[in-house]
Amino acid sequence: MATMKFEKIASAGDILRWLVLLSGCALSVKLGFVRAGRSKGTIILPDRFIIMFLYIFLASAIWSILPIETALKTISLLLLYVCSFWTLWEYTDSISEAVIIRNTLYILGFVMTFNLVYGIFFEPASLMSSRFQGIFENPNNIGLVLGLALPLVISRWLITNHKLDLTITIIFLVNLLLSGNRTALFAFGVAIFFIFRSLFAKNPIQAFFIPTAAIIFLEQFIQTNFFAEKILREDTLYTAANRTYFWELAQDYITNRPDFGHGFGTEGLIHNYYGTSLYALKLRGHGVMSSYFGLAVQIGWPLTYLFFGLLWGFAVFCLFAKWRNYQLVTLAATIVSGLVIAIFEPAIYSAGNCFSFLFWMVLMLAIRRLYYQKLSLKDTTIKLVI
Repeated sequence: MATMKFEKIASAGDILRWLVLLSGCALSVKLGFVRAGRSKGTIILPDRFIIMFLYIFLASAIWSILPIETALKTISLLLLYVCSFWTLWEYTDSISEAVIIRNTLYILGFVMTFNLVYGIFFEPASLMSSRFQGIFENPNNIGLVLGLALPLVISRWLITNHKLDLTITIIFLVNLLLSGNRTALFAFGVAIFFIFRSLFAKNPIQAFFIPTAAIIFLEQFIQTNFFAEKILREDTLYTAANRTYFWELAQDYITNRPDFGHGFGTEGLIHNYYGTSLYALKLRGHGVMSSYFGLAVQIGWPLTYLFFGLLWGFAVFCLFAKWRNYQLVTLAATIVSGLVIAIFEPAIYSAGNCFSFLFWMVLMLAIRRLYYQKLSLKDTTIKLVI
């Protein structure tokens, strides 16, 4: 709702998204911070890393260019962490990983179906003549969430063969192609490669013929005018739609404070702080248009390397060390998709958007699955199998 172009709905969404996070945290407090039927407040290694970074983010208020903003942004991430790694974890233990993923995808399927219907009846010209945004304020909002949702729904369809999963897959693909989001399409391609690689161990015939058919279709598709004009957009390809100019600015800012940055949550303020006019430079966008450069602006390069190194390290470990574990690989591939998208979007550390909510939920599910398998928990109350 907060990303829609309708002012009243977006304003309501701005408030409701925080009520969702606050309600989730309140529920976790009521449950007593219990996960998997274990003792209250059980902290595992990933929790320790996340809490460490939350302390670092809050501590950066000491040298922040706007301490209040740093404190508020840190609190928002704390809410997201509690909702993802405590409330949703316990909820997943109750209903199963498969159900929480299914429900999430079905809700998104409804939203994206409505998005297409709206476009067909109210903005039919935008479907083909420009980047389609439908009910959203920006076409990139479509790419942000579908870059994570598509690997999940295709993975489900490959195992369940449900027609509804296939229908949602098609709806997601149509929305994404019409939006012309190159980053999400590339990230999705990376994720789907690892998913089919893992599927090969389960069903080699399916893992061979479906990608082969997709490659044949793709070979024809990239030769169309639609691909050239709406997706490739060669005139903006070299600068990544002007993002490289933002990255040059980011490097200048980081040079001034390379070790500890300007304080967490200050990315959106950094241009004004240095007197840079994006309007004069004819640039549009938030922050420095990259989660990697953005975090370095906020907390410096050393901690940024550690932050993303841990995320990439975990995902790569799951993809290669556990490559036969199809469900875990699906989650890890989705994380990789999100990390690729984060190169071009300042979204991964913003608690109030649907990308970060879905990303950290998937990360929680991957950590949860690996943790339970390590403990060899096969109790029927902890349902892991899709």
